[in-house]
Amino acid sequence: MLKALKNVARGLRLLRHPELIADLGSRQSHLNIIHEIRSKAINLRLSSDIVLNHYQPDALQIHEDVSIGYGCVLSFGDLHNGYGKISIGPQTWLGPYNNLRSGGGEIKIGSGCLISQFCTLVASHHSTVKGQWIRNQPPTAEKRDVVLGDDVWLGAGVTVTAGVQIRTGAVIGAGAVVVSDVPAEEIWAGVPARKIGVRQ
Repeated sequence: MLKALKNVARGLRLLRHPELIADLGSRQSHLNIIHEIRSKAINLRLSSDIVLNHYQPDALQIHEDVSIGYGCVLSFGDLHNGYGKISIGPQTWLGPYNNLRSGGGEIKIGSGCLISQFCTLVASHHSTVKGQWIRNQPPTAEKRDVVLGDDVWLGAGVTVTAGVQIRTGAVIGAGAVVVSDVPAEEIWAGVPARKIGVRQ
């Protein structure tokens, strides 16, 4: 009982710090959004420690039995680059520290996919016109969106660039950078990724 009272007193002393109060308020707002997302999907296993950038409820669609791990970033864009959407199919697993950036496009992940840790999916790229700061250039219209079919497996640290479709049953080896479409059931690896086999 004495230990509990000491902890309460220590907590009350911390209330003198406005930065801590602001941080607690921000954390509570974040947890409210997490609760809202969880309430919309059946059997959703969603870490409360994901990062949501410019979250908009109508921009995120999560189906049943999805798992999204600790430290994942779901980024929906901004006014300059445009806002995007993210859709995650049923029974898909996203490991920790994945980075889904939909601004200026859409990310669509099918059913039963395995997305290992530290993967990056980017739905649009900046233009690269000479004589202008790249950071100020809007996304290109030519290459947009990332689409993963059903039963796709991305190994740890895979990067999928804008405009790429990885079709049903494909496997991408760890550390690969995917810059072109991957046919169904093929196994790709490398930088840039290329075909190294097929599922048997």
